[in-house]
Amino acid sequence: MSNKITIFKGDSRTITITITNSDDTAFNLTGYTMLMTAKENKTDADPGIFQNTATISSPLTGIGSIAISKTDTAQTVGEYFYDVQVSDGTNVFTVVSDIFSIQQDITT
Repeated sequence: MSNKITIFKGDSRTITITITNSDDTAFNLTGYTMLMTAKENKTDADPGIFQNTATISSPLTGIGSIAISKTDTAQTVGEYFYDVQVSDGTNVFTVVSDIFSIQQDITT
């Protein structure tokens, strides 16, 4: 399953991530933070091209929303790597990792 994100240069968007347990029930995000990082190369130092913390408005539903701003997408047109991690300060795990594609816009 592809989790590729495609966005036009200079656009903004909110990405919603839903985390479930192995039995498809909602993962309880109480006490967790969620962080999205995008990089040109996987081995680049954090924060890469951007690193944004999610808003977790209802932890019991396992849903976080990550705001991507026009500044975040003002990068050179191309494909980058991204992942989303959750952490409770002790445990860290990656919930999604794929390609973050910035396409050339037509209207500037």
